[in-house]
Amino acid sequence: MFRLPSVIKRILKKTAAAGAALALCLQCGCSAGISVDNLLTPPKLSSEQEQIYQALRDTTGSAISLKYPKSGTYLSAFIIADLDDDEGDEAIVFYEKTGMPAADSGLRINVLDCIDEEWLSVCDRSAEGTEIEKVMITRLGDHDRINVVVGCSSANQSDKYVSVYEYTDNYLDLNFSQSCVKFDVGSPDGKTNDLILLGSANAAGRAFAAVYQLDADGVYHEYKYRFDDAYTDYSQMIYGQLRDGRTVLYVDAVSGTSELRTEILCLEDRFVNLLAECGKTPADTLRRAGLVSRDIDHDGVPEIPVQTVFPGYEEAAESEQMRMTKWMMLEQNRMFTEHYSYYSINDGYLLVLPDAWVDKVTVMREPLTGELLVCEYNGRLDADMPVLLRLYISYDEADTEEHLAAGYDLYHTKGTAAYLVKAEPSETLPVSAGDLLMAFRFVS
Repeated sequence: MFRLPSVIKRILKKTAAAGAALALCLQCGCSAGISVDNLLTPPKLSSEQEQIYQALRDTTGSAISLKYPKSGTYLSAFIIADLDDDEGDEAIVFYEKTGMPAADSGLRINVLDCIDEEWLSVCDRSAEGTEIEKVMITRLGDHDRINVVVGCSSANQSDKYVSVYEYTDNYLDLNFSQSCVKFDVGSPDGKTNDLILLGSANAAGRAFAAVYQLDADGVYHEYKYRFDDAYTDYSQMIYGQLRDGRTVLYVDAVSGTSELRTEILCLEDRFVNLLAECGKTPADTLRRAGLVSRDIDHDGVPEIPVQTVFPGYEEAAESEQMRMTKWMMLEQNRMFTEHYSYYSINDGYLLVLPDAWVDKVTVMREPLTGELLVCEYNGRLDADMPVLLRLYISYDEADTEEHLAAGYDLYHTKGTAAYLVKAEPSETLPVSAGDLLMAFRFVS
């Protein structure tokens, strides 16, 4: 690794335009291979962009392969940001050397700075792993420094790490490193932005959630909760604020090979398990993969989707069942069903049943068209059930026009898909057009 001596930097640097273009163009010098790193076609570089790229090559040589974060805000190998709060930006680039022995390769980070209108490489250092998962640039806790938070993984994804760097005196200094499955920067206590990690069960111990709070003196304070279940992966972690004002962390964890369970934690002086407080366990939230927790009614409190079958399908073969999704909510130390719905993950929508329809309707598919029918249920599942609602998804403009002419209303479009709805008149279970409009939610 090397450092340049501290220098007086320009206050205003001309990097805003370069940052946008470099997200697409800095692929030159990459090794061949089928990956996201090699699928971008770089536009012609401006003179300033050429200077940045040449400054990197002057330090590293031309035998390099740029590395791109897989998720998050920053998706370029080059990231332009103010790392030291001097009102001017630096450039961070992730790369690996090519044509080198395995012991000499591996992920590296280079920092470039614009000094006297010339871009120069000021720091080059090794990093954990071989792939970039996600990068976040943020303040943490009560400390005013800017942190570069980097999530990395090994080539086969078997090992993952999160590292936190501080850029000072022209050097990117590592001040935190920990293995984990997933990480985020959030506010689990509703006060400060903290580093949050989720870890898997292994020979060293049980699966866990951990929060690291950075104090004003630069010291990390750890709060850890160990799960009873042997989780090996996680779908997501999201935050919500209960109606009593507490901020809560919802962890959707992978149980077994494909099922999900949700852990609900609140960080006070320690982690508190809110499911245990209301006499529940994560097993009460068990459901199939893909059914992640969501705030479907936008009230700030996430709901947990748990499935059962619609009326009439209790004795049907599993492959023929139509499933109802119950959205469970936590409030005042109790879990209850806040909404009942039909939820199609593949089609990206859910229909929240109006209160008057709960326990009185079922659903079925029209076999030829795939149209979803919501029917009044009177104790028997058959084709003679009164139809209350029809939902048809069209992928053809002429088909859409034909359904509109037949009395369907266009509720939503997504790409080439048009979501068409037709309400049928009913004396026993009427529902207003406004209620139906509010009942549909479209999700990605």
